Amino acid sequence: MLALSAALAQVLLPLLANHPQWVAAELSNRFHRQVSFASLEGGWEPSGPRFIMHDFVVAQEEGVAGSPLHVPEVDLKLDFGGWLFPSRHLLNLQARGLELDLSRDLEGGWHINGLGVAGGSQRQTISFGRLSVELWLDNLRVNINDARFNQPYTLLADPLRITHQGNHIRVGARLHRVGAHGDLQAAGRFRDDGASGQFWFATQNADLHGMLAGVDLGGYTVDSGNGNLAVWMDWRQGKIVRDLLQFNLRDLAVTYSSGVKVSVPAWSGLAELAGHDNSYTVHWAGADGSVLLAEADAFGTPQAKLDVMASNLQLAPIVPWLGLKPGLSPGIAQWLASGQPHGHVQHAVVHWDAVDGLQRLDGTFDNLGITSVGKLPGVDQLHGEVRGDAEAISLELPEQPVSITMPHTFRQPFVMSHLAGDFAFWRDDDATHIGIAHLDFEGHDYSGNAQGEIQLPHDGGRPFLDIYASMPHANVTAAKWFWPIDSMHPSAIAWLDQAFVSGSMDNVAILIRGSLANWPFHHNEGRFEARAELNDLTLSYGKNWPVAEHIQAVANFIDAGMLVQASSGDSLGVKVSNAIAVIPELAHTTLDLNLSGNGNASDLLNFVSKSPIASKQADILANLQLGGTGSFDFHLSLPTHDTNDFLLDGTVQFKDVDLAAPQWNLQLSKLNGPATFDGHGFRAAPLTGGFRGEPSQLDLAIAQATGDPNTVFSATLSGNYTVPELLQGYPELKWLGNIASGRSLFTIGYQIAHASDVGADVQTLSIDSPLSGVGLNFPVPLNKPADTTMPLHATMGLPTTGNTLQVALGSVVRGRLRLPAGDQSPLAATFAFGDQMPDTLPVQGIRIRGDASELDVTGWVKQSIGGSTANNGLSLETIDVSTEHAEMFGRDFDHMHITAAPKVDTLELDVDSKSVAGHFSVPTKGLGKQGITARLQRMYWPKEPTSPPKKPGVAPARVADPANTGMDPAGMPPLHIWIHDLRLDEAKLGEARLETWPTATGMHLDELSTHSKSVQINASGDWNGTPTKSSTHLRVDFSADNMGDMLKTFGYEDLFEGGKTNAELNATWPGGPWAFELGNMDGNLKVDVTHGRIPKASPGMTGRLFGLASIVEFPRRLSLDFGDVFGKGFGFDSITGDFGLKDGNAITHNLKIQGPAAEIRITGRTGLRAKDYDQEVVVLPHVGSGLPVVGAVIAGPIGVAAGLAVQGVLGKGLSHVATQRYHVGGTWDKPVMTSGGASAEAAPTSAASSEKPAAAASAPAPAGL
Repeated sequence: MLALSAALAQVLLPLLANHPQWVAAELSNRFHRQVSFASLEGGWEPSGPRFIMHDFVVAQEEGVAGSPLHVPEVDLKLDFGGWLFPSRHLLNLQARGLELDLSRDLEGGWHINGLGVAGGSQRQTISFGRLSVELWLDNLRVNINDARFNQPYTLLADPLRITHQGNHIRVGARLHRVGAHGDLQAAGRFRDDGASGQFWFATQNADLHGMLAGVDLGGYTVDSGNGNLAVWMDWRQGKIVRDLLQFNLRDLAVTYSSGVKVSVPAWSGLAELAGHDNSYTVHWAGADGSVLLAEADAFGTPQAKLDVMASNLQLAPIVPWLGLKPGLSPGIAQWLASGQPHGHVQHAVVHWDAVDGLQRLDGTFDNLGITSVGKLPGVDQLHGEVRGDAEAISLELPEQPVSITMPHTFRQPFVMSHLAGDFAFWRDDDATHIGIAHLDFEGHDYSGNAQGEIQLPHDGGRPFLDIYASMPHANVTAAKWFWPIDSMHPSAIAWLDQAFVSGSMDNVAILIRGSLANWPFHHNEGRFEARAELNDLTLSYGKNWPVAEHIQAVANFIDAGMLVQASSGDSLGVKVSNAIAVIPELAHTTLDLNLSGNGNASDLLNFVSKSPIASKQADILANLQLGGTGSFDFHLSLPTHDTNDFLLDGTVQFKDVDLAAPQWNLQLSKLNGPATFDGHGFRAAPLTGGFRGEPSQLDLAIAQATGDPNTVFSATLSGNYTVPELLQGYPELKWLGNIASGRSLFTIGYQIAHASDVGADVQTLSIDSPLSGVGLNFPVPLNKPADTTMPLHATMGLPTTGNTLQVALGSVVRGRLRLPAGDQSPLAATFAFGDQMPDTLPVQGIRIRGDASELDVTGWVKQSIGGSTANNGLSLETIDVSTEHAEMFGRDFDHMHITAAPKVDTLELDVDSKSVAGHFSVPTKGLGKQGITARLQRMYWPKEPTSPPKKPGVAPARVADPANTGMDPAGMPPLHIWIHDLRLDEAKLGEARLETWPTATGMHLDELSTHSKSVQINASGDWNGTPTKSSTHLRVDFSADNMGDMLKTFGYEDLFEGGKTNAELNATWPGGPWAFELGNMDGNLKVDVTHGRIPKASPGMTGRLFGLASIVEFPRRLSLDFGDVFGKGFGFDSITGDFGLKDGNAITHNLKIQGPAAEIRITGRTGLRAKDYDQEVVVLPHVGSGLPVVGAVIAGPIGVAAGLAVQGVLGKGLSHVATQRYHVGGTWDKPVMTSGGASAEAAPTSAASSEKPAAAASAPAPAGL
């Protein structure tokens, strides 16, 4: 029959193709709606004919509003096998380019909204009625509108196969979502009314992120995931009543709209969720062997119940998904989702109902852990047992190693080798309670026990703690891991971390009671207290402060404050005997430290230099070496958040401290006294002790304690010293000690100041003294007796080498010196008389300027020559000085102007005054060979000043040692001096010349000569010795044709008339040639005068002169008075004799005056130092002659003059021939003449006596010639 029908259809197929109206009517009848098409094509296939209908139109069912469905092309296949085989259908339709609209309502029900052409707006519901049909849709777009997620999305089904048999529809498809990656296979069977059915879909090696990209999954987003997934779903009455999920996924990550993200590296297993009404059952079987069964009954009602059983449950792939549950607090959600929870539940049983709550909880677990996230803690390797009921839950932790992390509160994990204890959890109306009992713990460097209670308020506030903990021993470094960083100020934590370096804590006890909402209990809302015994503690209490070590103390933390009481310790060797450290408020962290102790002075100095007190001056303090001891105490207020803003107040008491600073050449001994210091500096004053063996006082200041912001260090030393004592160790200044003698109060200041630029710090030394008690051995005007004052102020830079020295002496002189620096920089100085400091320096040597009321020219020349020859840098550079009184070799020259200027290889000096004028030339190179040359127009040597009479009771002035000249004769340069007009007081000596040269032992005077019409003098000799002991030996010849004229040259009028004179002096005396002093000579003097006359004595003359003169002084006078014998003038033929000069006396044995009237013989001593007489005078009158005046004077010229003056004062005359003897005694001022009587002896008659009568007697000559 089937074959017949197929054959008949094959014959009739062309006929059907020619009658499309009939075909359309038959299809309309079958679909129960109007069907039409524009054209029809037909063909035969083995199973039946195939028709292709173009422009296929299907109208809506009768009574249903809407537009008809237009399909461009429909393929209709008639399969006759559908009459025989249930799996085949008579009608088979195939279409392309259609769209199917689906929707899901808010309750989760799915609906088919209609089918239409892609891109069109016409949709029709699909109803097959009782037609058995199979529908193939190629390239079908499935538009889904999900009301739950409020998001549309589109699937492509290629193909989608739908079959209808009876009242069931079967569907199969291969799907992929537009804009996404991956294919999904799906199949299902359900009633055609949608009341029930089954559905399956699966994917292999799927990229879940790509497949679900852009799909709103109710706030969830699949970020990654790969693997296999299969789902079976059953529904009844439009609701899903059972889901069975099988999956094997890798790298699965899902993010919730709250930002919580869950990542699971791998998850495999089988899960089933079944529900009916308000009851649900969950089965889980993991690939790892996990098993879970949960049954919930009447969920959401007062009769709700929950029963859970689990075995061998691995938590790692399951628990993180709890973090995606809506409604969880963000912290808990993030903790569960990203905390990588893990662990193994060995078994668990839970029974709960809404009426009675938890009925039973019993479980064991191991390797339980979760990392810390946010404020929630982390734990690892925890195992234990949990039990519970409606009243409470208990957690028992047996002894085990465990690691607990709370990075939000504590910076390091608590890795404990031992943890054991019991916990209890219960609830009341206000809070959840956590009880802690017998919690024993032991970690690295700490161990202890804790117990107490924690309350977690239901309103979400901060917990309430009531906990006590004790630790018998802990390392102090472990304490820093217990600082709660979330509730302590960062500066407090930083200070505590820094402070507690090492040591141990013993008998630690900690108590806290109160709500953390009130921390730190400022108003007694709670109580926190911790006490610990600190042993061998190393404490770094402040940045840049020296560390304190070996501290024994008790520390108390009370609420937000800290109190540490120490009984011993040390810091850099300084011993601490008592210390109290207080931080009233750790949030502000200001350390209040009171400390006292003692130690070696060197350790105290080291502490100061390594602390902010003087750390910037540490390099300076390193120059100080201290011995002795000291005690101290100080108060420090140190804001630990800004350690530079500290307050410090302290004192030190030094005892027997020896201070040495070799670099500064300073050494003091046995210093005692106080010191104070603060945050800005240090001052020790007054410290009494010894310096250079003398009692002294020291004032030492550092930094701002100096009183000058630019001065970083100052020291002031005062005491009574000699200048050499002060200059010990300063060879550059040794010459100053040579010109000062005596002791006076000196104040020596030393300071180091910041340079104005980036250069090295400036060191300055100052010296101040009234110089009372110190004599200055400089020439006038810088000389000073010891019993006068002349304020001294001197400053110089250090080190002395090459630095500047400024000196002020009263209002007399100011000096600026550059101290020598080896051969490259010799001494240079400028002295200015007056009170103005000079501002320029020569290249080297001494420059002298200004106006001086008095000036010792000789002394300064000696000083300059001595300086040059001694190579001590005291040579002159230039001079431009005016003075009212110039002293030269003990004489005063008025109104002198002295200038000196350097020339090529010479220093040229000009002197101009009424008495002296001329030029000196001093070579600057080869001085020892070339010597000094002088050409003087005049040299008028003044009269020797008369010494005032000595006052009664006044000691005689100290006589200087003339042999100590201070100059080395051998170091003297050659001298070439020519004087046009030389005058010695009244003596006009005319032209003079001096030539010398140095020898191995001193200086040789080759020529010393004067030439005038009245007298000629020639001398030669040597000056030998050392600067401290020298002597001069000269042989002096002088001659004159007329002794009267010669004496007039020397200023002695009317002593002689005529008399050719020759004299010879051969003597040695101490000192230089200028120290020509008969009283100091050792030698002899020979005189020979012929044919002269001693005129009548002037009125008032009581004696005649025996005088000697030197180049330094006027002739000394020695008078012999014979007034009681002679009263008239006396002519003589000759005066001859020899004098021996020794020990301050002139002794003669043969002085003879031969005249026509008489012969006078004189023997005995004249005291040249004592200025007295002890002589015998014998007068031998010639027979028949009167006795005229007898006298003789020999006066020595400058440098070599020697003379003898004898004058007899005529008496009443004698009428008989007799020899008269006299003894002359007494002093020069008051000679005593004693007559020794007469004898019959007479002198031979001279030739002259017969030619000339005796002169009349004259009045006595004036004394003092």
